[in-house]
Amino acid sequence: MKLPLHERERVIIKTREHSRVLRQPVGAFLFLTALCAFCLGYLSRDDLSEWLAANADVWMIVSVVLWAALVLIWSVIPWARWLRSQIVLTTERIMFRPTYNDGKLQSVGLFTVRDLVAHTKAKNAMTRAGTLDIVLNQGYVRLAHVPSVPYFRSLAMDAMTNLRSNQHVAYTETTNSEGMGA
Repeated sequence: MKLPLHERERVIIKTREHSRVLRQPVGAFLFLTALCAFCLGYLSRDDLSEWLAANADVWMIVSVVLWAALVLIWSVIPWARWLRSQIVLTTERIMFRPTYNDGKLQSVGLFTVRDLVAHTKAKNAMTRAGTLDIVLNQGYVRLAHVPSVPYFRSLAMDAMTNLRSNQHVAYTETTNSEGMGA
């Protein structure tokens, strides 16, 4: 997907939510598949009771349909949401598409950011994944499951510093050039 960038805006880093959000959907898929395989194996036995043996084919179809519906709800849809999620740091803003959204890419300009706060847990020491709070004048925006959140924060802080210093240089150049012609 092409990002809507401004004229001189460049992408610094583009990522998606950390893959740990897929642990629950993968676990649900494995559990549901094992349960469905057990049910199908049990229903294919020869020594079933009469009332169950008479409708074993129907129960097999019901269990496969139920498996497919639950796998779709608990595994496929969260995986598709994860694929759509994006976190992009550019030279002028932070753009993100959260998993639980209507698909719109949201952005926060780096000029409006007062501070970036990175939260990581001790159990995530290897991946350093965590939550990034973008502190604004009127509140904050929370980005969850950012991979290597301290590194992302340092890149964003560098981009903010560069943007503010370049803006100051551009402002100085325009004010000096206006006074030169007089």
